[in-house]
Amino acid sequence: MKHSVRSLFLLFLVAVLLVFAGCSSSQSGQSEQPKGGSGEEKAEGSSTGQTKTIEFMTIALSPTFDDYINGVIDAFEAKHQGVKVKWSDEPYGQIEQLVLTKASSNSLPDVINLNTLFLKKLAGLGALVNMDEAAADVKSEYFDGIWKSGNVEGASYAIPWYVSTSGLLYNTKLMEQAGITEPPKTFKEAWKDSAIIKEKTGAYGRVLTPRMHVLMPLNGIPIVSEDATKVTLNTPEAVEYWTFLKKQYDKGLIPKGVLLGQTKVPELYAQGKVAFWSTGPQLFRQVKDLSPKVYKQSKAAPALFGEANVQSASIMNLAVPTSSKNKDIAVEFAEFVTNAKNQLVFCKEANILPSIKEAAESDYFNKGKDSTDPAVKGNYFAAQQLDSAVDTSIPDKNASKIAEIVNKTFQRVLFQDEPVKDALASAEQKINSLLQE
Repeated sequence: MKHSVRSLFLLFLVAVLLVFAGCSSSQSGQSEQPKGGSGEEKAEGSSTGQTKTIEFMTIALSPTFDDYINGVIDAFEAKHQGVKVKWSDEPYGQIEQLVLTKASSNSLPDVINLNTLFLKKLAGLGALVNMDEAAADVKSEYFDGIWKSGNVEGASYAIPWYVSTSGLLYNTKLMEQAGITEPPKTFKEAWKDSAIIKEKTGAYGRVLTPRMHVLMPLNGIPIVSEDATKVTLNTPEAVEYWTFLKKQYDKGLIPKGVLLGQTKVPELYAQGKVAFWSTGPQLFRQVKDLSPKVYKQSKAAPALFGEANVQSASIMNLAVPTSSKNKDIAVEFAEFVTNAKNQLVFCKEANILPSIKEAAESDYFNKGKDSTDPAVKGNYFAAQQLDSAVDTSIPDKNASKIAEIVNKTFQRVLFQDEPVKDALASAEQKINSLLQE
């Protein structure tokens, strides 16, 4: 079945939060698959003869994926006699206020689809079930770094669902003009290439987006400790990293408009003003829509790696509130939705990546290995890197506030020449205050 580009764009706008938005429709419906799959599930229904109803709330999946979600529900109910699943789907822009309102009235759904930042807020308030304990029977089946996406103060409060990781789209024509024969593999190589590309062609190479809270962990500099008890961003390594980036900005290698959110990278890339773009492969076709000519002269490569040798993953999760009256069944349903068979079908429907190892091992993800389409080949590279994917969001209920502090502080260094040591010390003090809340 083929989905509209607009519908898939809405799905990935939800999935990434941090700027991955949209998804391609070209691979949807390439093979007939049963709606809703089955797996090694615990088939336990009501022993009292009474119907138990659990509520399942998702974000921006209807109507595009109605058939798929309803198929999963039907399959679960068939294996759990006496259990009914009531599904609701809410717009992304309304989900946070809706959940907070329901929480205040003690009427949260039994299984909730949450992005990572909002998940951490609720977990920090003690509102969610500890999945390290409740779903211990399946924990090892998921990629470890992805499972930890729901981590707050040393415990995970969600089962990860669908995932997006990065690939690299590069303009072969600009690279050739600069005399560069291979795309960069690391951030360091990318900056070296950027200087050459700028000198030879006038275009940018590596383009920074306003996500320093993500880039620092990728370079081995976490913002706070894993248990969220102390600030860890003010280190000699951080001073060195920010000082280096300041030099790149002063050389004219970093466009200010992108950092301020005033200029969009795909538009610059489509205009031939950027040589390579590190993003989710499902976004590559934005360039094709803007400039088929530039897309045709582009190729895909594996994502860039930083000092930490990991990839950043944007993850959507399933959580169970502590207020649920049917926690055991709710956890089983979350496990069922995210099992290997169901995830694989969903990946084919929506051109996304799975959080569970078995699904990622499917031949489906190997088909793009020899493709000449950058988006298809990029998806192949992204799937191969899932074992190195981690959630880089900050493990604290104030994650979004902390991220804002980091990013605004970095902008002051670049745009206002604030000394790096002073800036990091200031950020440390502000973040420490939030950790004490």
